[in-house]
Amino acid sequence: MRYPNREELVRIGLTAFLVYLGIYYWGGISRMLMTLLAAFTPVILGCVIAYIVNVPMSFFEQRLAWMAGKPRLAKVRRPIALLISIAIGFLMAAVLLRFIMPELMQSIRMMSQKVPQAVEAVRAVFRDFDLEVMVDEQLNQLSDWDKIQMQVSSYLMSGAGGFMGSVVTGVSSVLSSTFEVVLSVILAIYILMSKEQLGAQLGRLLKTYGGSELLERAIYVGKVLDHSFSSFIIGRCISSLILGAVCTVSMLVLRLPYAMTIGTVVGVTNIVPVVGPFFGGIIGTLLIFSTSTIDALVFLVLVLILQQLDANVVFPRVVGSSTGLPGIWVLVAVAVGGGLGGVPFVLLSVPVAASIYQLVGNDIRARSTSVEAVEEG
Repeated sequence: MRYPNREELVRIGLTAFLVYLGIYYWGGISRMLMTLLAAFTPVILGCVIAYIVNVPMSFFEQRLAWMAGKPRLAKVRRPIALLISIAIGFLMAAVLLRFIMPELMQSIRMMSQKVPQAVEAVRAVFRDFDLEVMVDEQLNQLSDWDKIQMQVSSYLMSGAGGFMGSVVTGVSSVLSSTFEVVLSVILAIYILMSKEQLGAQLGRLLKTYGGSELLERAIYVGKVLDHSFSSFIIGRCISSLILGAVCTVSMLVLRLPYAMTIGTVVGVTNIVPVVGPFFGGIIGTLLIFSTSTIDALVFLVLVLILQQLDANVVFPRVVGSSTGLPGIWVLVAVAVGGGLGGVPFVLLSVPVAASIYQLVGNDIRARSTSVEAVEEG
C-alpha cells in the first residue's frame, strides 16, 4: 500500500483548508463574486454579442472570399461582412416592430373598450343564478372608469415624492443600462475585427503559463464548445422559422385574424425554449381576443398543439441533430437548465450539454481504445 508523501499531504491539507474557508465565508465570497460579475457585465455581454454576430459574419466572409486575392479589397472584406450582418439584424428588428407593435397597441385599445361589455356579460351570468348581489359591488368598481382614474390621480398626487424618486431611479437605471449596452456593442466590434490577434495572444498566454499540453486541451475544448453553440444558434433559428411558418399557414387556413403578425411573434419568441412559446401564445391570444373570443380559443388550442409538436418533434430533431445531442438529452438539458436559473440557463443548457456529451464520449472512446490496446499487447 502506497502512502502519500509530504508534498501530497501538504496539497491535500491546503485544499481542505481552502474548502473550509470557502464554506465558512461563502456569504462574503458570493457578494464579492456578484460585484465582480456586475463590473465585468459589459465585457461578458460584448463577448456574447461578438460570438452571436460572428456566426453570420463568418458566413458572409466565406462568400466574399474572392476579395482576399485583391490587396485593396482584402482590407474591407471583414468590415463589409460585419456591416451586412449588423444591417440584417437591424432590418429584422425593424420589420418585427413594424408588424407587431401597431397591432399590439390596437389590440390593447380594443380590449380596454370591451371591458365594460365584458363586465355586463359577467353580471348577466350571475343574475341568471341569483348571485348578482355578491359581485355587484366589485363589478361596479371595475366598470366605473371615472372612479378608477380619480383613484389613480389621487395616488399619484399623494405619493408625488415617492413617484418622482422612482422616476429618477428608473431614468438613471435606463441610462446606465444603455451605456453598458453601447459599450458592449463597441467592444464586440473590436473583438470581431481582431479575433485572430486576440486568439493568438490568448494562446501565447496559455502556453507560457500552462505549457503546450494545456494549450492543446484548451483548443480542443474550445472547438467543441464553438461547434455546439454555433450549431445550437443555427438549429434554434431553423426550428423557430419552421414553427412561425406553420403557425402562419395554420392561421390562414383557419381564417384567424393577424396571421402574419402572430406567426412572426410565435416564431421569434420560440427562440427561447420552454418560456418563449408560452409568451408568444399569450400575446397571440390577447391580439385575437380583441376581435373574437371564439377565435382566441381556437388559436389557444392551435398554439398548444404547435408547442407540443415543436417540443417533442421539431426541436429535438433539428437542434439535437445539429449539436450531436440525442433528443432525450435535449429535453433533459432544457428541464435542468430551467430549474437552475430560468431563461438564461435554458438558452445555455443545450449547447453546454452537447459539449459535455461530446467531450465525455470522446474520452470514453479514447480510454476504451487504450484499454483494448493494453489487453491485446
